[in-house]
Amino acid sequence: MFTADDVLALTFPTGNSFVSGYAVDAVDRWLGRVAATLRAYEGQPDGEALMRAADARAVRFPERRGAASYEPTPVDDAIDIIAATLAMHEAAARR
Repeated sequence: MFTADDVLALTFPTGNSFVSGYAVDAVDRWLGRVAATLRAYEGQPDGEALMRAADARAVRFPERRGAASYEPTPVDDAIDIIAATLAMHEAAARR
């Protein structure tokens, strides 16, 4: 399970010019939205519920090559953990 701080601390290897990866700017903006959502679940005053687990599972990023991209597999692994974290928060909020 990730906290907002965990999400903001995530780093990913950058891609290379031979293989497409996820656009760094799009991934980083999305992670900011994830962190804001988690801050809301954590009760922090600057949090804002911006997404649900289903949104995280459905996210798609533009592709880029080279230093403007992140390798997809580590990002996909983080998305899986983020989706699970959001699902746990959603379930707890329904109780």
